[in-house]
Amino acid sequence: MRKYMFALFALAIISLYGTQCWAQDNLPCGDESNCFTFSTGTTSQTYNFGSDGTLVVEFDTVLTSFDLRVRIHTPKPNDSSISCDGPHPCPNEIPLDPKEFPSGTICASYGTSTAGQCDQYDFSGNAGGPHGVPVKGKNYKGLISLTLTYDFFGARNPAFGHAPGDITTFTEDILTSYFDDSFDPTMGGKTPGLSSVVALDEPFTEIGDNFCGLTLTPTNNPSEQKDQIEVTFKLVGPTSNCTTGAGIRDKTARLSVSTTVGGNTVFPPIKNAEGNKFHWNNKAGLNEYDISLDGLPNGTYNVTVFSSKFSPRFTTFTLPLP
Repeated sequence: MRKYMFALFALAIISLYGTQCWAQDNLPCGDESNCFTFSTGTTSQTYNFGSDGTLVVEFDTVLTSFDLRVRIHTPKPNDSSISCDGPHPCPNEIPLDPKEFPSGTICASYGTSTAGQCDQYDFSGNAGGPHGVPVKGKNYKGLISLTLTYDFFGARNPAFGHAPGDITTFTEDILTSYFDDSFDPTMGGKTPGLSSVVALDEPFTEIGDNFCGLTLTPTNNPSEQKDQIEVTFKLVGPTSNCTTGAGIRDKTARLSVSTTVGGNTVFPPIKNAEGNKFHWNNKAGLNEYDISLDGLPNGTYNVTVFSSKFSPRFTTFTLPLP
């Protein structure tokens, strides 16, 4: 009888703590830092964690008011060679779906030393979804854009991990854009719902290919009377040189365009005049991508190309074109 009562008491304690944790997720912000109110007139908020990064959350359309908080916890890096003696605790590794993220994928360990730590960003609020996150169709419609600026050096192939719903495993790569000036990289992603996100670093699928430079060429499309930028790069085999080597097609290459507004990296919408990926110019041995400049205001823009074959490369162009 005594054991039975003790078991009931323990269960009640566990239930109480679980309820309190869940209730904490469903409370309004109050004066809590990095917790903001979204409304029909306020669709974007910036969460600033200092050395632990900046996360911008933007909804296409907000239907009702709700509070949304972001908390950080610092899992142990997935790479056992990275020390966990940094300023933050490292209790657990990042759980990654091997079908989405190749073997050797690690979370981005912030800082340039081996004592850096990973940061996982967890969403909660006072709406009706898991942990109080807003519900699509009820609290908002469309997609949610996330822009994360963080402290990481030496990226291979960036990925933006997302654990959808109420699960704890990262099963989605929501990365749509990336910029890295070897100081504070910024990645952008789009998702229909909110849960936990983390900056990831994937290994190269092929090691040793030689990257032969990124070229931007202003062009004009007379049929549409619109200016364009043709982005090209050449990739050759590990034993070839860029002058005489045969070009290699890269089906994994992606491109993003960014600019700086108020000291922050932003990714304006752009149009690819010929599809959403690089196409292959077999005669020239070049990978090509045509950007429409329609709708872009005057200013300086960064073009970043990232791939599973080489580290991110970027160059710039300025509008108006000369």
